Amino acid sequence: MRLAALLALTISLFGAEDSAELFEKRVRPVLAAKCYGCHAAEKQFGGLRVDGRDRLLRGGQNGPAVVPEHPEQGSLLAAVRSGRMPMGGVKLTRQEIASFEEWVRKGAYWPASADAAAKASVGDPGFYEKLKREHWAYQPVRGGSKSIDALTGKAGVRAAEPYVLARRVANVLTGLPPKPADVKNFQYEAYVDRLLTSPQFGERWARHWMDVVRYAETYGYEWNFEIKSAWRYRDYLIRAFNADVPYDQLVREHIAGDLLASPRTRDNKGRFNESILGTTFYRLGEMGHDDCIQFRELRTDVVDNQIDTLTKAFQGMTVSCARCHDHKIDPIPTEDYYALYGILSSSRPITATLNRKAPDTAKLTALKPQIRAALAEAWLADTAKLVEELKIAQAWRRDGAGSALPAGVDAHRIQAWVRLLDRKKVDLEDPLYPLTHADATEVAYEKEIAAREKYNGEKFSIAADFQRDLPAGWSWDGLGLKDARPASSGEFAVATEGHAAVSGIFPAGVYTNLLSDRMNGVLRSPLLGKQKKYMSLEMVGGNAGAQRTIVDHCVIGEDHQIVETAAPKWFTASTKADSTLPVYVELNTKSDNPRLPERAGRFKDFNDDSIRGPRSFFGVTRAYYHDEKLTPKPALSHMRRLFSGKPMDDAFAAAVQGAIVAWRDQKATDDDVQWLNWLLREGVLVNSRTLTPQLRALSDAYRAAEAGLEEPEVAYAMGDFDPGSDQPIFLAGQALSLGKPAPRHFLSLMPEALRGVNRERSGRRELAEAIANPANPLTARVMVNRVWHWVFGKGIVASTDNFGRYGDKPQNQELLDTLAARFAANGWSIKRLIREMVLSDTFRAADSPVRRLDAESVRDAILAVSGRLDPKMYGESVQPRRLEPKDYRRLFQGPLDGDGRRSIYLKITRMEGPRFLEIFDMPPPLQTRGNRDVTNVPSQALALLNDPFVIAQAEFWAERLVREDRDATVDARLRKMFLEALSREPSEAELQRWRALAAQLPWKDVAHTIFNTKEFLYLR
Repeated sequence: MRLAALLALTISLFGAEDSAELFEKRVRPVLAAKCYGCHAAEKQFGGLRVDGRDRLLRGGQNGPAVVPEHPEQGSLLAAVRSGRMPMGGVKLTRQEIASFEEWVRKGAYWPASADAAAKASVGDPGFYEKLKREHWAYQPVRGGSKSIDALTGKAGVRAAEPYVLARRVANVLTGLPPKPADVKNFQYEAYVDRLLTSPQFGERWARHWMDVVRYAETYGYEWNFEIKSAWRYRDYLIRAFNADVPYDQLVREHIAGDLLASPRTRDNKGRFNESILGTTFYRLGEMGHDDCIQFRELRTDVVDNQIDTLTKAFQGMTVSCARCHDHKIDPIPTEDYYALYGILSSSRPITATLNRKAPDTAKLTALKPQIRAALAEAWLADTAKLVEELKIAQAWRRDGAGSALPAGVDAHRIQAWVRLLDRKKVDLEDPLYPLTHADATEVAYEKEIAAREKYNGEKFSIAADFQRDLPAGWSWDGLGLKDARPASSGEFAVATEGHAAVSGIFPAGVYTNLLSDRMNGVLRSPLLGKQKKYMSLEMVGGNAGAQRTIVDHCVIGEDHQIVETAAPKWFTASTKADSTLPVYVELNTKSDNPRLPERAGRFKDFNDDSIRGPRSFFGVTRAYYHDEKLTPKPALSHMRRLFSGKPMDDAFAAAVQGAIVAWRDQKATDDDVQWLNWLLREGVLVNSRTLTPQLRALSDAYRAAEAGLEEPEVAYAMGDFDPGSDQPIFLAGQALSLGKPAPRHFLSLMPEALRGVNRERSGRRELAEAIANPANPLTARVMVNRVWHWVFGKGIVASTDNFGRYGDKPQNQELLDTLAARFAANGWSIKRLIREMVLSDTFRAADSPVRRLDAESVRDAILAVSGRLDPKMYGESVQPRRLEPKDYRRLFQGPLDGDGRRSIYLKITRMEGPRFLEIFDMPPPLQTRGNRDVTNVPSQALALLNDPFVIAQAEFWAERLVREDRDATVDARLRKMFLEALSREPSEAELQRWRALAAQLPWKDVAHTIFNTKEFLYLR
């Protein structure tokens, strides 16, 4: 059974690319880069040329180079497998060899135009112009007024029986079987309108679109990092299809939703940015997590997949075939590919906060000054006898413990002072250093202060000073940074858990947790300069706050550090000065960090439990550039107050109380903060919220208000923060061989008015408008064809993702163009388009082809009929049931029935998706798949017979039927089962057969048998 399942998956994978695309994307580029130098027009070593199919079949001295459909034969594959070829060059990778094997197995496709390249090639004047003039898909849409039935010749044909129509249209519109009551009182048009307005419509049609955008929730590869916000994008799709958001608006949101002047908001309440969620589609592809400088393909393959998905999804074009050379089939020069590459790489992949407004924090803001005042008064009272305590502690050190204590002096406090004074290692910046070291004179300190200032001034140059303002070029997001401005010295965070009163008192800077560490934040640097090797940032953080260095937009690269420090500490990032690739730094709370959940063992004592819950924070004060791998030396200015001319004990006590008073009066300096944090860290100040009854009451009120704050919603998205830049062409597709830059623009096959983009920015906004423009000859046609395919089972153009010259021709171009023109003219309404289709006689015809339910519909129908289907919508995905869970690869075990949720809510992991769905041809989420394979393999029958899910649902159905009517006759129960599963009553002959079956088997086996009938699995 396992073997059969793997076979089914393998068949699905091999069907993922058509032969033309496989050749253009994965075979020809390798031939050009690694073979043509010795086996093409200029040289024919061994008498072999590989620049044409006939030449490969003819071969050379060693016989045919390729034998179509037989990869085990032929000299070409034998040579590259053995490593003998390319001679003296870089050997083919396993992936490249596998691509050649697949190409040969599929027949060694080679387009005729490529074999005749010498006579008519892309280099010839007018070649592309001729293609644009001749190919139907590049011409303007010419609409008409005819109906669907007039154009198909199906007007007035005999309609299918009502129960057949009910099953057909219910599945098409909602992916679920009709309810018996719907069939009993069947009024077709009213039923259609009811289905179109049902919440399940959005679930069905969102799942279709998820195939187009290669939806997955993990990145794949060894550690299979999470695409944490993918499910929010899925929910966005469901809401959009249910709300009938115009398709041109969805186009804009997918391509540039972050750049819209007036973003659409969820439920029209203005609370959450809905439009930016569209850009999550860019982030759903595979992605590696290694060094993007050493392994350049980690980034280039991501952009290639984005270009491929973007252009196939919205334009039905195989633009990524031009990655290595001018497209040989369609009018897409390599420059077009890199023009799009430049547009996408001028934007950053980001984690965006969807909340448009900060939560209501008025109560917290009002309570904080009261907590500050109450805590400061308690501290002042607690340190009133500090001089006396210090003198007694020094006497105990000198003479031994046991001296009589004055009234009101606590022996435990004296012992604590003795321990502090007895520490072996004390740095110069420690406030007790001058009390325990005779050489700690004012002169010595001033000399050291001057030396440190000189050292820091020579070695470091300021990159950003967050104590003064938010520096130019830096950007920020998140609820904790909505009011993004530097906090003054002495700002603090009230502790929201445990016994402490405060969780931190901070120097001037930018912090995410000043009101709550449940409020997230991300701070992004501009592109780092290459004049220096490093940039160091002085930070605090906790609960998985992080500093991340991002090279060439590789957002899950290895270069990131968890920031767990209450005291400011330096964190260093490399600018990659020896590389020309863009580098920037991000500071994140954990909800904004795409590296979390982290792979097992990456950080000590850090696992999935460490990132549960929303609490996380970071703060930053300064950033410096430097060349040596050193950090600035700590300042000593706070120590000057000990050299005031007073006795050292008195000066120390005055410094302590002065820092508390300054903090209480909101006049603290960074020096005061350094004193306060030392006092708290060493336990001199008691950080307890129970110091006084008033403080306890204020703390309780603060915590209660803080617990009710709205939590942040975040999503992986795109953002424009840097000047736009043009991408150099990779010669022969090799990332290390750079040619001239390709100016950013849209496809040159488009009308000239749609090609230009904003040269100052990325150009994504203009790209979105060009694709959403009614003058674009492809957009409406491609989407109308997709909808027709999903409604009728086959597109007007069968190759739904390829409208190019080697895609299929439309079976009825007048029908396609008429619907496309009407689609745009009717406000791009998807529901209106679908309604027109399903109300047509063409859809209702009795002679419509039989088609099998798709994977999700099979599973959802089983759940719906059994009565186990949970109608709950939205939310995080449910782990599927797995044969072999592997926690370290994030392949976790889920419930057998997926908690009864619809299949759209099962988690799609790249390493191993829901097994039951994959057996029934759910495609691997690798690339756009607008047209699923439909196989008929033994593993499907075996799954329906033996899968524990199917067996459990049959038992659940049987138990429900008995529970609902224990006294029902056999015939009555069979009739009910037929109505629920097949939407009709059984005939007398069927009743006789099933009655005999029910006499021999328990009801759960009868139910299981119905699940295995062809009528249950197919639509007529």
